[in-house]
Amino acid sequence: MKHIYFLLFTLFTLTMNAQLATGDIAFTGYQSDTPDSFSFVALVDIPANTTIEFTDNGWLAAGGFRANEGTATWTSPGTIVNAGSEIIVTDANGIVNIGTITASGLALSTSGDQLFAYNPSNVPSAGNETGFYAGIQMNGPWEADATSSNTSAQPTSLIGFSLAIDPEFDNAYYDCSTTTGTIAQIRTALINPSNWVGDNNAITLPSCSFNPTLSVIQNNISEFVIYPNPTSTGFVNISSKTNDTIQVAVFDILGKQVLKNTINNNRLNVSTLTAGVYIMNISQNGNSITKKLVVR
Repeated sequence: MKHIYFLLFTLFTLTMNAQLATGDIAFTGYQSDTPDSFSFVALVDIPANTTIEFTDNGWLAAGGFRANEGTATWTSPGTIVNAGSEIIVTDANGIVNIGTITASGLALSTSGDQLFAYNPSNVPSAGNETGFYAGIQMNGPWEADATSSNTSAQPTSLIGFSLAIDPEFDNAYYDCSTTTGTIAQIRTALINPSNWVGDNNAITLPSCSFNPTLSVIQNNISEFVIYPNPTSTGFVNISSKTNDTIQVAVFDILGKQVLKNTINNNRLNVSTLTAGVYIMNISQNGNSITKKLVVR
C-alpha cells in the first residue's frame, strides 16, 4: 500500500511540473550585486505547488551543467499562479513576492554569470534538454563552452527562449515595452536585449503588468483528443483542430523520458512501453500541453 501511495504522489508531482514546457516562463530581471535577485513572468498558468529550479551553473558545449555552483528552488503557492504574474525574488535566500524560494549556494557573480530555469524532476543533461524552461546570459554573448563560473554555452533547446545581455552588466531588467499580446509576442520582446536596461549599480527590480492572450493555435492545442486512452493496441491517436506536425515526449512516473517522436499522421506508436501510467508532453507550433496516458 505504501508503494502505491508513493507512486501516486510521484505521479502527482511529475504532473504538476510536467505541465510547464520550454518558454512557459521568461526572465524579466536579475541583480548580481548584493542581494542576489532575479525575476520571471509566468506566460501560462502555473499549477499549484509547482517547483522550478534555478542554477548559475554554466551549460557545457558537450551537454550538461558545469559543476560546483549553486541552485535555488521556487515553489508556487497552493493556488494557481495566473498567466501574466511576475515573480520577483528580492533575495534568493528566502524573499519572494509569490510562493517560496530556498537557495543552496546560488551566488551571482558581478564578473558575469547566467541563470537557467528547469524542471527539477527532469534536470537537463547531455542528450536530454527537455526540462529547460528559460535562460539568461549576463556575461555578454553566449560562449562556445562553460570554461569558468562566469561562462556558458547556449543550450540548443533554449534558442528562441533565452537571451544574452551584451555588454555585461551587473544588473539588468526588462523595460516593460511590450506587456500585452500573445505569449509568443511577449516572449519575443522579453528575449530581445535591446528591450533591457543595464546598470552596474545596485537596483530594485521593477515589475511590469503582463497580460498574455491565447492565440488561435493555443486555443486549438487545448482541444487535443487522445484515443484510445487507456490503450492496449500499441498506439494512440492524437488529434487537434489543425493538421500541423505534432511533437510528443512521454515520461514515466519517475520523470524519465521513455519516448520522443514527431508525428504527421496523428498516430503515435507506444508498443515499446510496458503497462503503466505515463505523462505525455504534446507540442504543436511552439505550444505545449500535458496529458496522462495509461498503457495496458
